[in-house]
This record gives sequence, C-alpha cells and structure tokens, in this order.
Amino acid sequence: MRIPSLEECYRLLEEEGVPPHIVRHGERVALVGAFLARNLREVGEPLSLPLVVAGGLLHDLTKHHSLKTGENHAESARRKLLEWGYPEVAEVVGSHIFLRPGPPGTPIRAEEVVYYADKRVRHEEIVSLEERFRDLRERYGRRPSSWVRLWRLEELTKLLERRLFKKLPFPPEKLLALNQVEDIRACLTAWLS
Repeated sequence: MRIPSLEECYRLLEEEGVPPHIVRHGERVALVGAFLARNLREVGEPLSLPLVVAGGLLHDLTKHHSLKTGENHAESARRKLLEWGYPEVAEVVGSHIFLRPGPPGTPIRAEEVVYYADKRVRHEEIVSLEERFRDLRERYGRRPSSWVRLWRLEELTKLLERRLFKKLPFPPEKLLALNQVEDIRACLTAWLS
C-alpha cells in the first residue's frame, strides 16, 4: 500500500494550488477521521490511520478547479491520485461524495470514516449531521432532484453514524470537542508517530 506521508500530502496540496480555506477544511476532516480511526482501531477495526489522514487531507484536492469546470471533484481528485501512484488514497477520495457503505457486520473501511468525517465538517467547523446537511441543502439544493439526492445522502450518513458509533464508547457529539484543537498538523503528526 502506497500512502503519502503527512508532509507529502501538504506538498501535493500546495503544488495543486489548493486555496487555504479548502486546506483548513481538509485538515478538520483528517482530524475527525483520525480521531475516529484511532478509537475504532482500539475496538478491533483494521483501519489504516495514515490512509484515513491522507484521504481526509486530500479529499477536496481538485474542488477549486471543479467549481469552475462543473466536474465531480471526487472523481477528478481520484484520477489525479491514481496518476500519482496512490490507488488506495484515490479510492478513499473518490468515495467521499457518493459512498457505497459496507454491509452490516463487515469491517469499517477508510472510505466510510473519511466520508463521515467530511459530513461532520462545515467549512472549517465540526458540526452535527443536522447542521451540515442543512448547510448542504442551502448551498446545493436548488432543484427538487438535488433535495432528494441530499435527503438520501443524509439518511445514508445517519445509518453510517449508527454503524460507527455502535462500536465506540462515546456519542457523536464528542467530536465537537475537536473544534478546540488549534494546531491540527501537530496533532496529526503526533497521532501518526
């Protein structure tokens, strides 16, 4: 498995010209994902912490381009990561908008953790699922078909939240405390070492 280091992730973001606000969003997603992955590993889930962190940091790698082109940024980032030789990270990133959840009873995958972490971060703030989906509906729910798609995603994400937290000794609200972490890069570095 070839996964970029934390330093490589930041270099890729810089080389790709990702705006600072999108980098900060990715850092929060990586922080939430890493926190969940660390705790899920403690209860026996076979998750790769470096994969979750890289997926969280790089999930919006091409979003700034896609805002201009209209393309699916998860797919364009997936293709770019495949070109760079990071197939596992590419699959995690490619799943952060439309996730195929694992069946009940199967191990939790990095794709599920990063998808869920992204749905808990509005811009640069960790929020509840309800707040995040309210924001998504306000920003992207322009047509009835968009509302239906977002409703389906919200229901899927609620099911995923139950799947994740069924295994954890704390509720989803505990993630809100991560808003207090100021130096996310240092925190991720410590967790990865």
